[in-house]
Amino acid sequence: MLMSAVCALASGCGSAAAEPKAESPTRQIIVGIDISGSRTPTQLREEQAVIEGLIERMTFGDRIVMIETYRAGVDSAGQWHDSIPALRKPGKITGRDRNNLELFRVVASQMASTFFDPETSRKVNSTDLFHTVARAADYATAANGRATTLVLLSDMLQSTGEVNMERAGGVPGNSWIDQRKSDGRLPDLRGICVFAVGADPLSPTGTKVRRFWEHYFRATGATFGPANYRSMVADPAELRCR
Repeated sequence: MLMSAVCALASGCGSAAAEPKAESPTRQIIVGIDISGSRTPTQLREEQAVIEGLIERMTFGDRIVMIETYRAGVDSAGQWHDSIPALRKPGKITGRDRNNLELFRVVASQMASTFFDPETSRKVNSTDLFHTVARAADYATAANGRATTLVLLSDMLQSTGEVNMERAGGVPGNSWIDQRKSDGRLPDLRGICVFAVGADPLSPTGTKVRRFWEHYFRATGATFGPANYRSMVADPAELRCR
């Protein structure tokens, strides 16, 4: 009964969702969600819209992981993950398959909304993106053959005691990254496609931050380039490496 009620809700409000495909390469999407106090209400709404768009485009066998960006001195952050069951009969979409898909979309959308509490955001005054990316790398090891995409919804300003990019001169140079790689202190992101959405790629400070992350992600082995670092996306379908 509960399943039917939820699926009816999904059918009623999910008409804009992508039509599911019977045969499609499966994906794992890891979303890092920055709700720090530096993010404006408009930016938070844009972040939520990106997640909603990603969820609508997921299909059978896909998996999503949502991670609230870590904070300085905090060992845990909000996290949630789930997957859409694979087709019961390969090549054919049954009624139960459609119900599974619609139920997933409803639940995933509801869970995404829990990450965007304005009251919580105002209390967050640090952002540990390094820790967040390392946790995403851990999740990537459980992809089970899925192609993994990491989407960081953030201004990409690391803000901890070790590195604070919000301060003048707070963006480390390439040698800092190279030393961490030499010391084995970078996560392994080989085979992972990374996007940063919500950053400032054009101002003088923003350009320094962008160059830092370009070098950082290259050093981790991730697939990442200038087109993967942007202030916004008009269509979440763009968040896919070619």
